[in-house]
Parts: sequence; C-alpha cells; structure tokens
Amino acid sequence: MSAAPRALPPRPSLSQQKKLAKELIAAFRAGDPEAIARVRAALPDKQKIGLTDAQFALAREYGFATWRALAQHIEQTLIDERPLVDRFRHAFAMRDAAALRRLRTHGAEIRRLVNEPMFDFNSPALLVASGRGDVDVVDALLELGADPNRKSEWWAGPFHPLYHARGDIAEHLLAAGATPDACAAAALDRIDLLEPMLAADPLRVHERGGDGQTPLHFARTIRMADFLLAHGADIDARDVDHRSTPAEWMLSDAEYPTRSRIDVARHLVERGASADIFMCAALGFTDRARALVEADPRVLSLRTGQGAYAEQPPSSYHIYLWSIGPNLTPLQTTAKFGQRETLAFLLRFATPEQQLLVACHEADGEAAQRIVAAHPGIVASLSGPDAAALGDEAWVSNAPAVQLMLQLGFDPAAGEFGQTALHRAAWAGAPEVVATILGTERGRALLETRETQFGGTPLGWCCHGSVNNRSPAADHVAVARLLVAAGVVVPDDMEGSDDVQAVLDER
Repeated sequence: MSAAPRALPPRPSLSQQKKLAKELIAAFRAGDPEAIARVRAALPDKQKIGLTDAQFALAREYGFATWRALAQHIEQTLIDERPLVDRFRHAFAMRDAAALRRLRTHGAEIRRLVNEPMFDFNSPALLVASGRGDVDVVDALLELGADPNRKSEWWAGPFHPLYHARGDIAEHLLAAGATPDACAAAALDRIDLLEPMLAADPLRVHERGGDGQTPLHFARTIRMADFLLAHGADIDARDVDHRSTPAEWMLSDAEYPTRSRIDVARHLVERGASADIFMCAALGFTDRARALVEADPRVLSLRTGQGAYAEQPPSSYHIYLWSIGPNLTPLQTTAKFGQRETLAFLLRFATPEQQLLVACHEADGEAAQRIVAAHPGIVASLSGPDAAALGDEAWVSNAPAVQLMLQLGFDPAAGEFGQTALHRAAWAGAPEVVATILGTERGRALLETRETQFGGTPLGWCCHGSVNNRSPAADHVAVARLLVAAGVVVPDDMEGSDDVQAVLDER
C-alpha cells in the first residue's frame, strides 16, 4: 500500500519548495538514510542526483507527476488569492479561455475590467486577442462583456479590434456587433462596407485610425488600394506615430501569410507614391535608386532607425525600423529583400566600408577577405554605427555573419550604451550566435559585462528576452545553458521564463 501524499502548507511558496529540494540533495549526498529512501521512492535506479531529480522526487511526494505540475499548482493557488484584476491579467497572458470564463461569476466587476485599456498601447484585452488570432480567447472575452467596438487609447490614434482581425476573428467580432470604420473596412478588404461610407461622406477616405493611419495605410490588396485612390486617397499621406506613407508601412509582410502587402507597395510606387532609397532598395527599383544615388551618394550611408529615420518626439521611429529591420543600410536592404540586380548596381557606388558590411551581412567570406586585403586596416578604421555592425548582426541572429566578422576582427564589445554582441544575441535567443561569440577569447570576456542603459548582463538580457521576445525562432533555454556552461555568475534573484528559470535553478 503506497503512502499518502504529503500535504502542502496552506500558503505554499515555490521558493520554499526549491529550498527543500536543495536540502534533499544535500542530505542525499551526505548519505542520510531518510533522504536516500525518499529519492529511491521516486527514482529507484538513481545513484547520483541533481536539482531536477530532487525537485521531481519532492513533487511526487506531494502527489504531482512532475515538478512543473507542482509549480503550476502553487502558482494557481497564489493567483486564486490575488485581486480579480491580477487573475484576469494572468488568465489572459496565458491565453487560458477556460480560466477567463470562470471569472464570469464576478458580474459587473469583470465586465468593467475586460474593457479597461490595461495592455500594450493602452489597449483593452479584446483588441490584443483579436490581433494575435486567439479565437477561443476572443469568444471568452465577448462572453465576459467585452465591447467589440472598444478602441485603444493610443495617443497617435486609437486602434479598433477589427483593424488586425482576420478570418474567423473578424467574423466573430462582426457577429458580436463590431462596427467597422473606413480603416477597418480597408483592412478587411471589404469594399462592400467601405463604398456606402464614402458615398455618404467622401472625406472619410482621409479618416485617421490607429497610429494616425489612413484607410490606404490599411489596404491589403491592390484592388482596395485602387478603390481608395479612385475616391481621392492621398497616396503619400503620413501617419502620426511613424511619419510614414502607406507604401512605407507595407514593406513589412510579417503580419500576413502572403506577400500581398509588398505587392501593394510596389503598385503604389508605380502609381506615383514617393520612393526613398530604402523603398527603391526593397522593391528593386534600380533606375530610381540610380537617380537618388547619382544625386547624392551619401544616401547609401543612411540607416533605418537613425538620422531622419530615428525617433523624433512626440512621434516614434520611422516605420522602417520595424518594416525593414533595425540599423540596416540601403545595400543591406536590397540583400534582405532579395533584389540582386539592384544590389549589384548600388555596389558600384559604395565605399569599401559599405561593400565590406554588405559582404559580412551576406556571410560572403571571399568578397569580405578581398576587400580587407585591398584595404588593410579597414575594420579597425570603422567608426560609429559601422563599428557596431557585429552587434546588429547578432541582434537579428545572423550567425554566419557574426562568425565571419569575428574572424575579420570586428569588436564584439562595440555597441550603443555598451550593448555588446553577446547582450543582443542573448536577448534574441540565438544560441548559434552566442556559441560563436563565446568561442572567442574576446567574446568570453563579455560574460559579466553590464551595459550602461539598464545595467544588465548578457544573462539578464537572456532572461528578459525569454519573457518579452515573442519570436518563434528564439531559444532562450539553449542560450541560458551556454552562458551557464561558460561560467556566468547566476544571481539568486535572476528570473526568466519557467524553462529558463529551471536552467538557472539547476545551476
């Protein structure tokens, strides 16, 4: 007959359970008979144990299948004792529709909370859930009393739940009473909804929505773009937050499953939209790029997120920082968007330094070595953003580029606010890049380096990224293991995601 599970205390603490697991290890290793018997009960064949083994044995004593199940139980117990707003935030963060529905018993109070602008960009929960495609969560929020027309309270222009809703989400919102404005109708590609609006008030073609965008900013198809232009839309209207035209917004295709928005951007330029060097580079307009470079070769030195494209309060950065990527030059933009003909042409006008950075970006070792041989000392002579280019490649997880640049002598410590390449790779969750950097003596010297803006170490950036970096390609657990294996100091109060925390606790 198996022994009854031991009981958790009335107010369990995960930190206390971690301490008990560590005490169990110490007692087991000291040969304490009781500790050995406890471990053997869960792990009969284990001769040596680590922290995860002790945690597993402890969890089994409480009647849980795994340590994670125990931790989740303790977390939920503590959550259930928290104020309603905390329980609501937690259920929403976990995308737990069932937990959200259990809050219906709170009546008017939960109906008030569900419409509060408590999430990013002063958004209510329904707007966030609609944008990330959580159909079940959207339905649960509507059941709790979420207003399908409740917009965000963003300073540059409020967002409506319909702006980023697609497929079933949009249909569920419309069925629940969501009323599309002109921007929403354009985003949904619903000319049938937009046409009567413009017939009643032609000026609605200039209506401002989220971020101060116009309906043309939200157009997803050439058909919709042409419809709006035929009704007087300003092809070069600039939004409020990012000072960017519709075509400039459309260079990012991350939000959509096809290249439709990039096709619309190209169509708008062909119809007369203004096109700077980045637009020409991204879309492959070689003749337009030629004219711009011949008029002013300095345009090849421009970078996204810097200079005219930097933050200009009260507005944010130009949209290129997100639609193209951070700190990219026009040459790197042609490479990223696969515009080989335009790249080959622009390289004729590029300085050796610009040519080198493109060769590194593309991990073209032969071309890079040729440039370095022809211009001895070129890497050491780089300054400003060019000198910190290694960190930029680490930021976007470009491991082949990082490896090549380290071989060429680029400084992994160079970066704004002391942000090293190791910091950036750790936040990005890029284990291949981290391993490449740690494979050099200069890289290993960065393990405990603190950047000057927030005072964080690479491990701290890894932990922060494990919670806040939403890239599906990120692997912060692997990064944490690499940093720990390299001998990084793990502070007792360091916290990351559950999986990263497990690595730190093992250490």
